[in-house]
Amino acid sequence: MKSYLIYLFAILIFPVTTGAQDVEFKATGPNSVVQGDRFQLVYSVNQEGQDLRVPDLKDFQILMGPTTSQRSQMQIINGKVSREQEYSYTYILKANSTGSYTIPPATITVDGEKYKSNSITIEVIKATQQQERQSSAPSSNSNGAVDEDELFITMRANKTSVYQDQPVLLTTRIYTRVNLEGISDIQHPTFRNFIAEDLSGTENIEWSLENVNGKTYRVGTYNQKILFPQSNGKLKIEPTSIEFLVRIRQTRQSNNIFDNFFDTHRTIRKTVTSDGVTINVKPLPSPRPADFSGFVGKLTMDVSASKKNVNVNDGITLKTVISGTGNLKVAGEPTMNIPPDFDVFDPNTSSNLSATSSGQKGSKTYEQLIIPRHSGTFTIPPIEYVYFDPSMGQYKTLKSQPITIEVEQNGEEVATSESTTTGPAVRNRESVQFVGKDIRYIKTGEAKLKPANSFFFGSWKFALGYIIPFLLFIIISVIYRKKIKENANIQLKKTKQANKVARKRLKKAAHHLKAGNNEAFYEELSKGLWGYISDKLVIPFSDLNRDNVRQELESNGAQTENTEKLLEIIDTCEYARYAPAGEESKREELYQSAIGVISKLESNLKKAK
Repeated sequence: MKSYLIYLFAILIFPVTTGAQDVEFKATGPNSVVQGDRFQLVYSVNQEGQDLRVPDLKDFQILMGPTTSQRSQMQIINGKVSREQEYSYTYILKANSTGSYTIPPATITVDGEKYKSNSITIEVIKATQQQERQSSAPSSNSNGAVDEDELFITMRANKTSVYQDQPVLLTTRIYTRVNLEGISDIQHPTFRNFIAEDLSGTENIEWSLENVNGKTYRVGTYNQKILFPQSNGKLKIEPTSIEFLVRIRQTRQSNNIFDNFFDTHRTIRKTVTSDGVTINVKPLPSPRPADFSGFVGKLTMDVSASKKNVNVNDGITLKTVISGTGNLKVAGEPTMNIPPDFDVFDPNTSSNLSATSSGQKGSKTYEQLIIPRHSGTFTIPPIEYVYFDPSMGQYKTLKSQPITIEVEQNGEEVATSESTTTGPAVRNRESVQFVGKDIRYIKTGEAKLKPANSFFFGSWKFALGYIIPFLLFIIISVIYRKKIKENANIQLKKTKQANKVARKRLKKAAHHLKAGNNEAFYEELSKGLWGYISDKLVIPFSDLNRDNVRQELESNGAQTENTEKLLEIIDTCEYARYAPAGEESKREELYQSAIGVISKLESNLKKAK
């Protein structure tokens, strides 16, 4: 009731921005589906519309739809209330024939104007055997192992013959027909003789379907790296090894005919190793130019001056920007030939780089300050920058235009002599004219004096300098020993952190709930509850089942009502993963129930202890 009053108060006090927001009408659906499987085609619009017209879906069988739903969200930011709405129209379709099909745009009318959605291309992959499509994971063999062709990984390079320091994209992909619960261990290659940079920007793997040798696999890109070979020859990259947690289904062996309708699951570990990769690295052509920058790739250069008409002692910034794709981090600085009539300062370097599949892409900027000390017309010669272009197989030279600077006398320049005599004596005389301006007082004001025979040694401050560090050492030692003792008890540590770890997993489930990813939501919610029980009761994950969970929870002080509620939520998650998605309100209610039952169990188990 309190939350509703706050919501009503916010609406009355703060201005609500319902917006003259742009209308967004979009269509979403899977990129690929298996022949004979059902899938959702969703049209969503951020304002209420009418007269939805969907194109002819002759290539698919319409099983249900459209079902409509509405979502509304309100936010208060800096005293401004904004409200977002979304109207969805969902169709359940079935693909009967293989091939690639494009669904044309749909249209809808909003406030008298007609809007068009995007088109969608869906690839229908040939189905495997019926029993393989109905189960989320293939059955294990008699000893509980997973066949080699049910789970494997590949490691591929986009180029196998490159020049030294030319970028290579290395991609590791997972092919699976089993239900993966996670990864317990991974052994990466050492990448000797390479500079490696990770391209993976997210922990979540985006899965798609792919048919390999007549079998349908879920395929996801696990990792992508950009490699820069630092030596030539045939360089070998060791295989990648990943240990997966695989959940397999086992049929109960019982004489009771009713037990044959139920299956049990358990988690096993499966280590999979990819093939190694060999890269043939060619050396850069010889002889190398004397002024070679060390950069390999594509490059452009722009040189400019902040001012070309200045007075004596005015600062000028020479700006050089090199842009391109390659290993820009190792690109050397451009060399400038500045006339001796200028004071030259060290350049300031800044970078704007991002890792892409083609290498590091972006720019490096060099800004150099120069100050003219004499009037006249001066020319800065063209700047040359030499790099190697691997696509052409040759060195290239970038050359800027010369820069002419006009320096005018402003009264501060003092002529030292009308003679054209040059040498060290003349340069020394020229620098004398600025000595009066360069000297600054180091310190001004009254000096603070101390009484005679007053020393820091033996004072109370000196004594505290020893006592305080000694006391801090004792306190830190006691705390450190206590931490070591607690960390040594792994079971106690896991039990204490069970609630914290479970809530982290439930946050991932909430993220999937907001994103509308129903299958991932139920899977993450189930994993969070099973993981909490495993950590709290110190039971291995693979040994968990309904019977021993109920027995262990009740023996540790959990109330029967809370135990049954926990098992009911787990069962709901298991069934929902293979059933059509329910209403969003029910999924939200299930999520809140999971948080509540963990809190109650945590309280019961603490009291029991």
